[in-house]
Amino acid sequence: MITSHSIKQTYNRFSSLYDLIFKPYLDFGRERAIKQLAPKSGARVLEIGVGTGLSLEYYPSNVEVLGFDYSYGMLKKSKIKARNLSHCPVNLMQMDAQNLAFADNSFDYLLGAYVLTVIPDPDKAVRELFRVARPGAKVVIMNYIRSRNKLMGLIEDIFHPVFASIGLFTLNHDLPGLLKQHGAQDIRIEPTSLLNLHFIVSFTVPA
Repeated sequence: MITSHSIKQTYNRFSSLYDLIFKPYLDFGRERAIKQLAPKSGARVLEIGVGTGLSLEYYPSNVEVLGFDYSYGMLKKSKIKARNLSHCPVNLMQMDAQNLAFADNSFDYLLGAYVLTVIPDPDKAVRELFRVARPGAKVVIMNYIRSRNKLMGLIEDIFHPVFASIGLFTLNHDLPGLLKQHGAQDIRIEPTSLLNLHFIVSFTVPA
């Protein structure tokens, strides 16, 4: 089972290699996801699990980004990108997606990149996401979605306990089902990586 301690420990240690290993495979959809988010001029965008800051260069100059991550090692990398690559103001902080330090109804735009597979309790994280989002808020999430292919599903079942035990990520999430349980509206899903394992999922928070 993945735990908060193992996540923080793994990503603190792994932060210096993250871009080298995962950027070529997971970076396809970031620019497209932010275009789908389409934040209005002057908007504040909350990025959940900002990681090493790979999304920061794609935001337009007329918005403000508040980003957080659970791993301080990952945040150190994102602070460098915020200074050198971002076109807009960026404020970064360390925070747990399962316990957000924001008031209810705080944001009109929220983005999460490959983060819900790295959270011990994704249901709690989604509840927090809906809590801090204003009614009608636009949310875009890039994330792994379990394959419907039987062979791929078997492979995922084999590797899930391995990856989870070292705090890297989990492979047993039903993200669309979880969002529907919380009342997400206008859900759209499109693939954004090889093998159709990762997707851009966009939706609006119910009024």
